[in-house]
Amino acid sequence: MKLPKDLVDDPRHDAVTALLQADAVPLWEGGRTPVATVPLTDSLTLVLRHALHVGLASQGLELITEKLAAEQNGIDAANLKTLTAPSAARVSRLLFVANDGSKRFYRDCDGLLARYDRRLLACRVDLPGTDFGKAVFGAPKLVRCVLVTDKRAVSRALLALLEP
Repeated sequence: MKLPKDLVDDPRHDAVTALLQADAVPLWEGGRTPVATVPLTDSLTLVLRHALHVGLASQGLELITEKLAAEQNGIDAANLKTLTAPSAARVSRLLFVANDGSKRFYRDCDGLLARYDRRLLACRVDLPGTDFGKAVFGAPKLVRCVLVTDKRAVSRALLALLEP
């Protein structure tokens, strides 16, 4: 897994990598991609709130699925136009999922992780969707997933996981 360049140069890179690999398990019993379970730290809450507020993140699986597909279409078109091979795999999107999703929800998330494995990473937040929504929106709202779509915001979110 190649993390964003901003994070690779950070002295906390190894700590983030270790956190993402420790006790990582698939989202569901038939899942293919191991995912770390992480706490929703105060720092991560602030990063996600800001990213959602300024349009650097999206919430809702249907919207996230459409957004990732549209981005991939653009990447594929650019690669065809320039006749270049796809660039080296580097995480540029970060999906946070609540811990109380259904089997179908997690199966769909796992499908996204498999389809966009070159640029998508996921973490399971150790909170149910109602608490996750209240934390990131400051009001009662069910939120099962948030996708951070900006490389720098992805780096900030990953570093925010290290808050003591």
